[in-house]
Amino acid sequence: MSTHPDTHASFSADLYTQPGMIRRSAALIGVLMGLSGTVLAQEGSDPDEQSNLPTSVSSDSGEAERAAREVERRGQQGVAVSLDLRARYIADTDFDTNIGDIQTTSYGGKLGFAIPIDESARLSLGFDLDVTDYDITPISGAVGTTAATVGAQFDTVLEYGVDAMYTRRMNAQQSFFVGGGVGIAAEGDADDAFVWNALGGFAVQSNPNFRWGLGVGVFSQIEDDVRVLPLPQVYIGFDDYWSLQSTGPGIKLNYKWSDELSMGVMAQFDGKSFRIDDDNTLVPGGAVDITGVPVSYYMDYKAGDSSRISLFTQVGVVVGGSMEIINSSGNTVVDEDIDPSVFAGVGLKIAF
Repeated sequence: MSTHPDTHASFSADLYTQPGMIRRSAALIGVLMGLSGTVLAQEGSDPDEQSNLPTSVSSDSGEAERAAREVERRGQQGVAVSLDLRARYIADTDFDTNIGDIQTTSYGGKLGFAIPIDESARLSLGFDLDVTDYDITPISGAVGTTAATVGAQFDTVLEYGVDAMYTRRMNAQQSFFVGGGVGIAAEGDADDAFVWNALGGFAVQSNPNFRWGLGVGVFSQIEDDVRVLPLPQVYIGFDDYWSLQSTGPGIKLNYKWSDELSMGVMAQFDGKSFRIDDDNTLVPGGAVDITGVPVSYYMDYKAGDSSRISLFTQVGVVVGGSMEIINSSGNTVVDEDIDPSVFAGVGLKIAF
């Protein structure tokens, strides 16, 4: 499952793996499908701001919450619906011990619903699907159980699930969020691949250019202990153009080039966990846990306030990657570092 990124970058949103839930494996980046825990935009805060929560239940990732803000901004009533499509390619890179190399291609989507409860509260629902294909090649003559020999047998990894997030503004300055999600993350025809997450937190809008707060996310990992991550809720507006803000377990520096175009740099922890098919001859029915930190340059474009379509592109490097393989008894079989790898992604969001 994934734990991941921001904006439409749930690729994730989705990144090794991506602000849905089950925020979109071996290549350390899968797709963060993450369940994004974004606090409702508060008056005076940056309307484009969002904090995506990771989810090893998988990333991204705030799509439904952004839709809720669009409802507020456009003064519409009723349910807001959005569709996020994403794709990501992670270039070929080596395992740190030179046991082989790995390359990843992932794509997916999230259907989000932002449901007004009253003037101060929203319920966001998200339905995620992500597909990841791994191309892992062991070195010539490789024998035994390594991350490369196990990964060479991987079939397509499917991750799908549903998440819910409740957000409420208690007053002009304070708000909180609470939510969670459940789903399936499995390679090939693997079963017993249930994953879940739970999160919550608060935010305080001290002034129009400064918001602070903290959240905590708990994410299940197949055949391993749960992962607990801090989820800072921070926004600092330096002027009309520059801002610094948290993105789940990460941060981004954003520059507003115009009303239509923004760009910047971002870094965020990403994690992914999935069940291995029983047909794997080395670790049948085991599990994979992949983590890393994608660091990237991104561009986010929307034609205007009235436009219902926006485009997100991203290019960067995944650093600090590792791939842990666990057997069906819960014991670590191998734990390999992965060399830095270049990645590129694109996301398309449609608001209905």
